Formats: sequence, structure tokens, C-alpha cells
Amino acid sequence: MALDKNDLDGFLGKKITFFRSKMNWPLKTLASLLGISIQQLQRYEKGANKISASLLFEMAKALKIEIGCFFETYQDLKFASNQTKNSWNILLVEDNPNDEFLLRKALQDFPKQLNISTLTDGHLAMNFVRSLGNDDITTIPRPDLILLDVHLPDMKGLEILKDIKRRRYLQDTPVIVLTNSISPEDKAESYHFQASGFIRKSFSYKEFKSQLHQTLTYWTDTVELPEAA
Repeated sequence: MALDKNDLDGFLGKKITFFRSKMNWPLKTLASLLGISIQQLQRYEKGANKISASLLFEMAKALKIEIGCFFETYQDLKFASNQTKNSWNILLVEDNPNDEFLLRKALQDFPKQLNISTLTDGHLAMNFVRSLGNDDITTIPRPDLILLDVHLPDMKGLEILKDIKRRRYLQDTPVIVLTNSISPEDKAESYHFQASGFIRKSFSYKEFKSQLHQTLTYWTDTVELPEAA
């Protein structure tokens, strides 16, 4: 399928975003390699600025791809995205080490690769969420899915959920609430603040494992997760 010349800048912008995401790089990393500002790179990725041939060549070199990869059709890009997505970054916000151990044990035999990172208190989680907005380089990758405990020692998990959903760059990321609570108010509030799911930590390990597997199968297999903003 031929590309309309009027759509070329937007098409190339999407390709740059696609290949940068595959490297798991924030805007800051690629901008630094190219010697341009984050704002300039954002405009290229949005298709707002024309990209010179020389800059496109430098981008290909930085991203370690052939320059021809930028000109594959969108269908090829979508197909490649579906084929190459073989791991998912999961952020777990959980203060209880026993619950974290059980969750990791339950997901050991999950049929897809999950990269699970844990933050053990609310303030760490808040700081991480805000660092993504500043496009800082962090030791924890941008999450594809967030598992959030409701009751943390330093703040309510729902405060973190509200903060996530206020932020444009993270608000489309699914957040699954985990809790020992049997309170119907906690469930109602979770969905009110746009949680994508609510799992009670069952006293039965088998049931807890089944819930986790069903939930993650849905988000990693049944549907397509939103791309990072």
C-alpha cells in the first residue's frame, strides 16, 4: 500500500515511536543520542515537524535498524508489533513481602514472560509515577500493567490510583486493584477511580493463582494493551 505524501510525516513519527518503544527508551534517551531536545523529538513523533533525510539516517543508526524499516507500511508495523511483543512489564505496588512472594510464585508458570518490578510503599510509587512524566531514566521500566494494593502503610492505594488516572502519559495503563478488604466501599471506590479490575486476595492460594492467571491472560492475550503515551 502506497503512502500518501501528506501522511508521511505522521507515519514516520509513529515508526520512530514504535522503534523507540521497542528499545524501552524514554524520549530523553533518544533525544540525547541525536543531540536534539525532548520537545523537538516529541514534535517529530507527533508528525508536527518534517524529518530530514540526514536526521532519519542518524535515528536509524541510534535505534540499530536499517533505514528502510521506517518505510514499511502500517500493516507491516502492526503485524511486527503483534509478533515481537513477547514480554510485559508489570509494576506491583505491595508492602507485604509475603503477598509479593505468593504473587510471584503464582505467576512462575504463567505462559508469557512477565517482568515484575515491586515498589513497597506509596511514596515510592508516587515518585515513580511522577518521574515518568518528567521522562527521567529509571531503573524500573514503564509498566504495561499495574497491580496495586489498596492498603499501604503510608497512604491509601486509591490515592495512587487517582494520581495515575490524572496523568495523561499513564492514565490509559490498566490498574488492577489487589486487596484483603471485604469492604464493598473499597470495590466501589476502585471502579469509581477507573480501576480496570478488582481482585480480593483469597485465603486459597489456588483461587488467588487462578484469578491472577485469568486477569493477566485477558490483558496480555485477549486484548491489545494501549501503547505508551
